[in-house]
This record gives sequence, C-alpha cells and structure tokens, in this order.
Amino acid sequence: MDPIEPKDVDLAHEEELRLAALRRYGILDTPPEAQFDHLVELAVRVFDMPMSQITLVDEDRQWFKANYGLATSEGPRSESFCSVTIVQDGVMVVPDATQHEQFRTYPNVLGEPHIRSYAGAPLITPDGYKLGTFCLIGTEPREFSEKDQDLLASFAQMAMAELKLRQALYDVSHMAMNDALTGLPNRVQFRQQLIEACRRADVSGEKVVVGLLDLDRFKLINDTFGHLAGDNLLKDVARRLKEATATSDVVARMSGDEFVLLLTDVRSVVDIALVTKRLQDSFALPFLIGDQEVFVHWSLGLSVYPDDARELDALLGHADAAMYRAKQAGGGHTAFQRQEDQRSTLQVERLTALHRALEREELRLYFQPVVHAESRAVVAHEALLRWVRPSGMVSPLDFIPLAETSGLIVPIGRWVLRQAVDTLKSGRLQRLSVNVSAVEIRQPDFVEHLRWVLTESGVESRRVLLELTESSMLEPRFAAVLKEINTLGVRTALDDFGNGYSSLTALTNLPVQVVKIDRSFTAPIGEDTPAGHKALELVRGIVTIATALGLPTVAEGIETSEQAALLLKVGCTYFQGYLFGRPEPLA
Repeated sequence: MDPIEPKDVDLAHEEELRLAALRRYGILDTPPEAQFDHLVELAVRVFDMPMSQITLVDEDRQWFKANYGLATSEGPRSESFCSVTIVQDGVMVVPDATQHEQFRTYPNVLGEPHIRSYAGAPLITPDGYKLGTFCLIGTEPREFSEKDQDLLASFAQMAMAELKLRQALYDVSHMAMNDALTGLPNRVQFRQQLIEACRRADVSGEKVVVGLLDLDRFKLINDTFGHLAGDNLLKDVARRLKEATATSDVVARMSGDEFVLLLTDVRSVVDIALVTKRLQDSFALPFLIGDQEVFVHWSLGLSVYPDDARELDALLGHADAAMYRAKQAGGGHTAFQRQEDQRSTLQVERLTALHRALEREELRLYFQPVVHAESRAVVAHEALLRWVRPSGMVSPLDFIPLAETSGLIVPIGRWVLRQAVDTLKSGRLQRLSVNVSAVEIRQPDFVEHLRWVLTESGVESRRVLLELTESSMLEPRFAAVLKEINTLGVRTALDDFGNGYSSLTALTNLPVQVVKIDRSFTAPIGEDTPAGHKALELVRGIVTIATALGLPTVAEGIETSEQAALLLKVGCTYFQGYLFGRPEPLA
C-alpha cells in the first residue's frame, strides 16, 4: 500500500472546509433568482459570448445557480472546467479547448455544446474559500485580454456579493423567526404555524389546541441562582417540552418564562389529556442547577379552535386568560377558556363606550419624538392614539383590537389622520407619522380620502409618513395601494419589522421608504447576556440589509444610553423611545 502523503491530507482537509463553506450558504439546488439571472444575461451582452453561468462546485458535481445558453443545470465535476478554475489563482482562460491537453477530451468539447473557449473567475468567500465560478463559454476560439479578465473578476465579485446578501437575509430571517436563547420558534413563527394549522383544521374538521404555559415562581430561581442559571434552566425546559409533545406539534417561546404549545390533529379531549399527562410526567423529575436539584411547576391555559374562537388573537387571549385562572388557582393546573367568556360585561360596556368616544371627545393624540441617531436632533414625531375616559385612560392594547374587530377603526383612523394633518398645518410640529391598520387600507376609498385630507389642508405630503404593520401588507393588492400612496408624495414605513408574518418578503417587495425595528428586538440590547448579544447582532443584520436596499431604520423602544450607543454603532439612522421623550399631548 502506498503511503499517504501529508500534502494529500492537507488538500483533503482543505476541500472539506471548502465544501462546508459552500453548505453554509444554503444555495445548492435552490430555484432561480432574478438577481443572479440578470448578472449572467448582462455578462453575455458585455462579452458577446453565447453562454454564461454562475457555477457552484459540489463534492462530485458542478451545479448552475444561474445559466444562460446551456440546456443543462448541472454536470459531473470530473468534466467541469470550473473545478479546475477553483484550484488555480485568478481568472482561468482557455482560448481553444480543442488544443488544450486536459480539456480536449472532455465530452462537452467533443460533443454538445462543443466548447471551444472558456474563461472563469472564482467566487471567493471572505475567508478565502472558492465556492465556484462566474464563467463564460464560447463555441469559437477566443482570447481574453487582461482588461477582459479584470472585468470578469468584477462580475464574480458582484455574484459573491449577492450570495453574501442572500445569506444575510436568510440569517436575519432565521433569527427573526426563532428564539435566540432556546432555538424554539418565536411568537412570529408561531403565528404563521397557527394560521396554517387552522386552515388545515377547516378542511379536515379536526381541532387545533393552543396552550399558554407559564413557569411558576421562576423569578425566585433567577434571584437565587442568577440569570445565567435561569437561562440554562429555560433551555432545559424547552428541551423537555419538545420531548413531551409530538413531532407534528409546535413548542414556541413567547417571552421570558412563557411558552406556547400548538397541538394539531386533535380529535377529542382525550388527545389533549394525553399531552398534559406527558407534560406532567416530564416535569416530575427535578432539574439540575449545578449540584442543586430544582423542581419546576407550571400553569397551563388551553383554548380550542374553532370551538372557543375562530379569530387567532381571540384564541390566544382565551388561552392567556385560562392560564392566569390556573395560576390563581395555585399553578400546575390546566384550564379552558370558553367562547361565551368573550362577551364579558366589561367588553360589551367598553365597546358601547367606544362607539361614543369620538362624539364625547374622549380620544386624544399623543406625540412621541423621533431623533436623529448621531445628532439626537428631533426630526419627526409619531402620533399615538389615546382614549381618556372619565374613569381613567384605557390602554391601546385593550381598545385598538376592539376597534378593529368592530370596524370602528375606520372612522377613528380617519379622525386620527385629520387631527395629525391639522397639527402639521398649525406649524406646531414639522413631520408626523400616523399608524394605519389593515382594516383602513382595505377601504376602497382610502387613497382618495388621504388625497382629500392633504388637498383640503394644504399640508405638503412629504411631511406625512404612514406606518403599516407587515400583517396589513399580506394581501397582494396592498402593494398597488402603497404605490398609489407614494404617488401622492406620502412616504410609508414598515412598522414593527421582524414581528410580522413575512418580514423579508415585505421588505424586499413592497414600496416602503422606512423600516421601524420592533422594540422586542431592541429591548434586550445592553444586557450582558446571550439574549442581549444575539439581539444586537440581529439588529445589525436588519440594518445591514435595510441599508443595502437604501432604506433608513428607526430603532424603537430605546430606554437607556447604552442601548443608544450600541445601536448607533450598528448603523441605525433614527431612534425613538423613552430615553428621548415619552408620548405626550401638545400643550
């Protein structure tokens, strides 16, 4: 047996690292993407060549991410020009393959597509690994000047930049959809999966169960053992919850020590009882914090779709209320929230009062400043709706959903818009952003009403910014509405970025001019914890992508100078939060 040379071992190890780098980009066998197709089409025109590809060299094949002029999408690595290119330095040029000692016997030279000339520039990662090439192929002999080679290398750099942006988009999407501490789906991904589960249940006739699970007296563990130990315990809890549920079920982390369960394919209460029994058995054993055994108890509230509610927010609300009932009963119990509880006396009374809130002049606009991140100068304000009743102020979290489900948000929203524009007309504020709900956008005369308000007031449209959440942009027709709004000169912002259904899709496909980063991402920043560090990196990724798309960013929920300093370093354009001013009425 021939001895294995150290050089061969080094080459094999280097190839393993190169293939690992290729896998990290997650690009192999993905559908065509316009940004890569445009590059090869442009290269064909610039170099006047019949064929151009962006190739990726896999373990035993060459695969084309973008392909112009070739009928195939991949080929054996052993017959690939590009596999030779990636082991050389710089651009590889083959003026005439039929005269080349290595390539003249290749099947694609002897037969279709009868390659005669080739030029390939490697796609090089920031850490030096060559993933593939940007190549040009001709059916006639051709020389490539030094200038041609430099230009081809620039095309390869552009393709690599697109690959890096694509990976950054994926990384941010993954971070935005998963909890940084436990790796479980977060509330954003959970809502998506809940929507899909309910759709399937509508077809199958089966039930969907939502369970909110809160750990009892978890603060005591944090106070006794420290936050790091508390974080490790939450990871262990997440693992046990996953082990106690079926693979078709979903376990997500909502926040803090609160988890949410999504149980699908439920046919009867017996199925639910089996799950709760497995949960009880799973938590019967103690957890270990160092050498200390700790028993963890929980309170669980359940609601059933469609029995308890068909609206998702109502379904979650019922489970939340049931969980608190269980907690008040001493914890460690499960409870159901039935649909008849929805029409509680309080809600009926509140809905009746909301109908008369406008005529009683109980609605108010409060204004919170938005500042430039570097200069801290106030550049705009956000108009925020408040309901001040004789009995006291009602939280927007309580009355806004009520207004939306009842349809009252339409007249209330138009009142807000008019009041905001009148404030601008008075000259007391220079720029204002106004929140607009999906219900308002659905009104067929929304754009016309906006046009009328601006025309009648004489306020310049550039002074108005409409903030829309991603959930209000799900319907394809909303893109056309946004374009109409932009045509009026009114800017639009993607509000609560990352906390909706399709963050990256909304960001790249919708005509918005500003990205507002949700406070759930900025809140942990400044904490010397894994969650704090992950949050900062997530915001850095969001800012990088938004900047690449030419969009300024507003970081919401800034409460400390340390948060502001860190967010300034990652490139946020504007800040908003209690550090710079609480929402207040105008004097």
